[in-house]
Amino acid sequence: MQTHTIPAERKARERLAALMGFASLREFENALRRHTRNVRGNFEALFKAEKPAPPRPLPPDFAGREAEWSRLLSDHSFSDGTQSLRLIETFALGPGYVHVSPRTVDLALQLLARMFALCPKRHSSGKLSLPANALSDPDRVLARLDSYISAYGARAMLYETWTSNPSLFELLLLLFDRSEFLAEVAIRTPDLVDELELSGFLRRRKSAGEILRDLRHGRDDKDQRLWLRRYHQAELMRIGLRDILGLADFEQNLEELSALADACLQYALEVVLRKSKRKAPPFVIVGLGKLGGAELNYGSDLDIIFVAVSKTKNLSALQGLAAQIMDLLSSPTEFGVAFVTDARLRPDGEKGLLVNTLDAYEDYYRRRAMLWEIQCLTRARPIAGDMKTGDQFQRLAATLASFTPENVAAGFSLRGTPAKPAPRRAQRNLKDAATEPGSGLAAYRADWKDEIARMRSRIEKERTPSGKNDLAIKTGTGGLVDAEFIAQTLCLAHGWQEPNTLRALQLARERAALPRASSDSLIENYRKLLRIEGILRRWSFEAEAVLPDKPAPLYRVAIRCGFTCAEGLMKALGEYRSAIRKVYHQVIKQSIP
Repeated sequence: MQTHTIPAERKARERLAALMGFASLREFENALRRHTRNVRGNFEALFKAEKPAPPRPLPPDFAGREAEWSRLLSDHSFSDGTQSLRLIETFALGPGYVHVSPRTVDLALQLLARMFALCPKRHSSGKLSLPANALSDPDRVLARLDSYISAYGARAMLYETWTSNPSLFELLLLLFDRSEFLAEVAIRTPDLVDELELSGFLRRRKSAGEILRDLRHGRDDKDQRLWLRRYHQAELMRIGLRDILGLADFEQNLEELSALADACLQYALEVVLRKSKRKAPPFVIVGLGKLGGAELNYGSDLDIIFVAVSKTKNLSALQGLAAQIMDLLSSPTEFGVAFVTDARLRPDGEKGLLVNTLDAYEDYYRRRAMLWEIQCLTRARPIAGDMKTGDQFQRLAATLASFTPENVAAGFSLRGTPAKPAPRRAQRNLKDAATEPGSGLAAYRADWKDEIARMRSRIEKERTPSGKNDLAIKTGTGGLVDAEFIAQTLCLAHGWQEPNTLRALQLARERAALPRASSDSLIENYRKLLRIEGILRRWSFEAEAVLPDKPAPLYRVAIRCGFTCAEGLMKALGEYRSAIRKVYHQVIKQSIP
């Protein structure tokens, strides 16, 4: 029976106690009291910590109370008191030419009290207290709120909805504070957030398959570019709100963004195939970089290559199909782009064919590719199209991106290909082997780790803005690139085929490729740094990798990251990056087997 009530009758209670393994009814009841007391204590501690302190009553009107409102705004971290007071008065009383009912004014003041409860509060002592989900920039949130209400139009109905669904109002405030990009989307399509919140879709996680099924509902839309972008923006809003509300942790968030990209690539391929009247895909789309690792962040480009079966005869006909797929996702429209696609990691870069055969890829990687191009293969993943060819490419990548002594000695021969006897000095003879079909790797050298270290050093020097190493959380010392290079180096050294950076680091811990303490430190600090990058990129949906150097915006980033001040953020970042750099030196400078 579905019941949640312990029976009142003594015999029934004794039977329940016996069924649960207690020696007596007294022992059962003592345990029951202990557990319920502990649960209640945890409940009260949680909600006492998360519930903001009740704000003091707001002034009931505005005329003659300007000084009181100004003090209130200043105490709640508004920096432009004059402008914010004007917006608050408009929020409560409406624009000058609009009549607002007393009921609407009363609701507005209730909503304002909720907003003030989320603002950092400065006490008379000068100390700043932060409620849970504190707003980093109340002035900007208020301005966005004003724009949203103007776009929505029905002020009275909107306030009624927010008052009866306060979580929806607070969600909008957090959205306006946490993402400038999503705030603009919400203002352009003001019903979107309501639909997502009230429909329950925010609590659902979608796979690439589910997203693709949704996309296919628009296959008859006359303008497929606009359909893709409209759907893409709605999904970005859903994913971003799940992130802001903490309904998905940052690792899930990267997976969901990657699933959206996977589905959009597959859908774009289907659109182009229908248009060209082709039934079967003539190539596979392979993801590299963050797409290959299923760890896309906000604003990430899609690094892709197109690989056709080796027997393909008319390659020139396929170049246009690949270009159409990229155009469908990347060309600018009134709704922006869906994803920026980048195919420059293909053989010979921009000078090379957009689509090439598997044999041509193998020949290039074996004979002419540089070490960094082989390093890129550690993050290869077939995404859409001819997945049989994708599996063959994956097999090739696994072979060429394995620098184990056994694979080196065998001349990087694909399994299933007759291997030549391993030479006594395999590393010295590899370039000779590279001239033979199906074996060798010209990019390999005995001191390959030294070359990777030199590449990392160049990235640190050339891509980190001068004088901003401490702010460069990606390319600077101990930044995200350190962790990525550690993962890729370990994959090369051990022959692992794991394109996801975090999972590769976890694999290193599981297989004791690093000391346990080093692995734990690396994974913990990489996660923290990755989360901060996500918060930074969520704001603009661009590839931001450098923290702002001015105090005010740096403070806002700190608040969004859960710190009380910029100094606390910078101190923590220094600790994260120092720990990552320490492990980087252990991996890159250790002797080669």
